[in-house]
Amino acid sequence: MDQLFQLNGKVALVTGGYGGIAEDVCRVLAAMGARIAVTGHNVEKADACAQSLRGEGFEAYATAFDVISIMETQRMVDDVAAHFGRLDILVNTVGVQREEKADEATEENFDYVLDVNLKGTMFQAQAAARHMVRQGTGGKQLHFGSVRSQLALRGRGFAAYCAAKGGMATLCKQLAAEWAPHKININMLAPTFVRTPQVARWLSDPDFYRNLVARIPLGRIAETEDIVGAVLFFVSPASDFITGQTLYLDGGITATQ
Repeated sequence: MDQLFQLNGKVALVTGGYGGIAEDVCRVLAAMGARIAVTGHNVEKADACAQSLRGEGFEAYATAFDVISIMETQRMVDDVAAHFGRLDILVNTVGVQREEKADEATEENFDYVLDVNLKGTMFQAQAAARHMVRQGTGGKQLHFGSVRSQLALRGRGFAAYCAAKGGMATLCKQLAAEWAPHKININMLAPTFVRTPQVARWLSDPDFYRNLVARIPLGRIAETEDIVGAVLFFVSPASDFITGQTLYLDGGITATQ
């Protein structure tokens, strides 16, 4: 049973890998035997995360890229594959939101949210798949969506974000279908609110927190430990027969709304 979750000899690329969730993802995958590439738009933060991992005895490499640029994305993935000699796992945690009500939405912000979330997913997936196909040993890709992949949000300006995350869910199905002959598994993880520094200001509002938790059947928001367990499952041999799927890690929200 232990071998179901072992990643010995695997190379894992974690994009956006120095955020509140993603750094824990890096650490868990490293603990299970993977060599880690950490990347995002901020090279200093990527370097700090990689240095922290190396300080704990893990093998880690840092680089940076602009997710909106296809050329930059391809360069970054090629750089990681060249550094380690292969690429087996992609965990894409990159995401952004620029909130605007639908009747006030601007083309600039709508395009930016779609470019980062949806276009960015497509071309990260493509760049990683090229190496996985060339190696002939398959691979695992896990892209971070959201409960907004399925559910709208009343009273808020989430048109671009919902469109992008909903598109991601269908995109992952299509990529899974196209790359299945190469034994590349493509799945999406769709969490609700996760307790991280990025959302601390919202969670510190008692009314916001009370209303948020009231919608979640399990009565709490997600912790990073809830996320990393699901990530490990999807990138390990335990999920070899699962592809094209979205797991809503939401405490039951999508089961009841």
